[in-house]
Amino acid sequence: MGGLLLLLLWPRRPPKRSVLFLRCALNGPTYARVLDSLRRAKDSLFRYDPNSPIPPSARAHFLGLRYFPLDTSWRLFGRFEPLPKALPPIIGQVWLNLPGMEHCRAPTRLLVYGSREGRPFLAFWDSTAALGQTYEGGRYVPIDTAEGQACVDFNCAYFPYCAYDPAYLCLPYPPENRLCVRISAGERW
Repeated sequence: MGGLLLLLLWPRRPPKRSVLFLRCALNGPTYARVLDSLRRAKDSLFRYDPNSPIPPSARAHFLGLRYFPLDTSWRLFGRFEPLPKALPPIIGQVWLNLPGMEHCRAPTRLLVYGSREGRPFLAFWDSTAALGQTYEGGRYVPIDTAEGQACVDFNCAYFPYCAYDPAYLCLPYPPENRLCVRISAGERW
């Protein structure tokens, strides 16, 4: 009888998340510890995983990736709109309030890559690439979406694998995602 009751109470669909964006909801020292832990895990994978984008001859000398200092002002919230009729890999668009610069106007609509089942991400280029601080082919940043909202944490921006090994092919950033602002957050050379 207890098994039947459990079966009747089993939810038919997953419950809504009470915290829409877990990483985006973290603050202070907890956020810094989580981000540091993720970065150390990535360094370990890049050095020891056989599928690492770091060429095998360079792994023994790999000391870890470099990052801009943590800056929570680059954790932005915006509106996410799916684009069901867009051609893959584009799955949607996100509207963000990006800081502007006097000599350029930053776009607020960015195209989102991904698959319908996978985690969405932005492929973008910003002026740190022009300054030689980041990969000239652009960076990627995962985004969290739920119920029409989006969180883009540029502290999690990373280089595509082709930045480390030309044997990899990477999706280029869409022209709409070429930003005039300098995003000093995330991975750097």
